[in-house]
Amino acid sequence: MRVAQIAPPWIPVPPVTYGGTELMVAGLIRGLSARGVEVWLFSAGDSTLEVPQFGHFLNSFWPPDKFSENLHLSHAFARLRQQPPLVIHSHLEAAAGFWALAPAAPLAITIHTPLFPMKRDYLLSFPKAHLVAVSAFQAHQLKGHPRLHLIPHGLDLADYPFQAVKEDFLLFLGRIYPDKGLHTAIRLARETGARLVIAGPVFEPDRPYFDGRIRDQIDGEQIVYLGPADHGRKVDLMQRAKALVLPLEVDETFGLAMIEAMACGTPVLAYDRGAVSEVVAHGETGFAVHTYEELRESLKLLERLNPQRCRDRVAQHFSRDTMVAAYVKLYDEMGRGA
Repeated sequence: MRVAQIAPPWIPVPPVTYGGTELMVAGLIRGLSARGVEVWLFSAGDSTLEVPQFGHFLNSFWPPDKFSENLHLSHAFARLRQQPPLVIHSHLEAAAGFWALAPAAPLAITIHTPLFPMKRDYLLSFPKAHLVAVSAFQAHQLKGHPRLHLIPHGLDLADYPFQAVKEDFLLFLGRIYPDKGLHTAIRLARETGARLVIAGPVFEPDRPYFDGRIRDQIDGEQIVYLGPADHGRKVDLMQRAKALVLPLEVDETFGLAMIEAMACGTPVLAYDRGAVSEVVAHGETGFAVHTYEELRESLKLLERLNPQRCRDRVAQHFSRDTMVAAYVKLYDEMGRGA
């Protein structure tokens, strides 16, 4: 079985620091390779997975240049029409249009980013493509598509060592822009006296938000900003933090950082938006709340939570093996024309 994986060209696979989609793609490819599946990866040239790699761009770049996605996809599909695999698995939704012009092999698209109305309508207009939702929340948005599948993300727990003993700080982890609600996490820390450690990149389009609402709040003592974190530093922070705080201002498609934290034994405090309540077991592995007052009150309840229960939830519902097995089953069905 040969499967083509089309990743975005803007961040290497696996990512060096930021990159949830690329982290999931790397885990999937490693799991597929371990099962003997031949994988071709279409990504930026600085990706480091040990599989055959193809791509128009020699190096990744962020933010994306206009039309870079289309150029990346056009080169990928030109090669795939010359040497068709059993299945094409894209992590870019725009692939549906390129595939419809001349389908070289069955196409699956995993939807990693929020579904605004135009994107939803675009995807629903391709009934012969297989769409993979990563949460029930997302699947509901695509209700009515005839080839819709639900496969949540999964982690290799070996990459996230467990730690039961926590230190007295909260953690905010991820790209720093308004939708993730860092300003609310800072407010929470200021009003409760908690220490907040922040790790994540600030990209140029988000610089006005950082400069206008965040920078002056950072004092290096109570509010600490570390910049982007690679995998090792990220895991160290998640192991030691008493909670990951995500006061989201948009509906969460899945929330990979939440299962990363829980895998390390760290609970999650988040607004209950999108798929949050599918990932976080309220009152067991964190708290999925609806108001700022509830978010603040949940801080007092953290000591009741069992770190082992956090890790167990990831092992039971969000393991890499489970995710990979689901994709292999899907590829088999697609290869048989199902």
